Amino acid sequence: MTWSRLGSLAVPLVAAACYSFSGGGGLPGHIRTAYVEPVENQSTRFGLAETLTERLLDAARQRLGLQLASEDEADAVIRATIRQYSDDAVSFDAVEGQGADVFQRRITITATVEILDRAQDLAIWSSQSLSGAGEYEPGSETEDVGTEIAIENLVQKIVDGAQSQW
Repeated sequence: MTWSRLGSLAVPLVAAACYSFSGGGGLPGHIRTAYVEPVENQSTRFGLAETLTERLLDAARQRLGLQLASEDEADAVIRATIRQYSDDAVSFDAVEGQGADVFQRRITITATVEILDRAQDLAIWSSQSLSGAGEYEPGSETEDVGTEIAIENLVQKIVDGAQSQW
């Protein structure tokens, strides 16, 4: 890696370190704790709710700078429902009468999400249809690889949405 490239990476990091938000991770100043409700899964894919709940707990602490608290004591509540899970071929070679060779697939996880401010009794941020996508190569990777990427992508969009409001 060249010095000029290292320098271009360092500038945003230094700027980010010097900038601070009034509350946790860009949220209003009075929001310092959060309760992450167990995610509801309305899709057909088993295990998604538990994984997304874990990732949201981590994101609340590490990316939004919030302390975790019980529902009764939290300043904010993070609520999510997985609505849909899909696994679609995005790159393939179809041969008439012989089926198709699939080279790449895309997992898409769609959820509704809201972050509630308990003191003000209102939604700080919400999305009725937020999607995260992740691709994988079925010849060398499993569906779980695409699912992990899709969940991470979805969590990042939730964090970005929460931070964009303030």
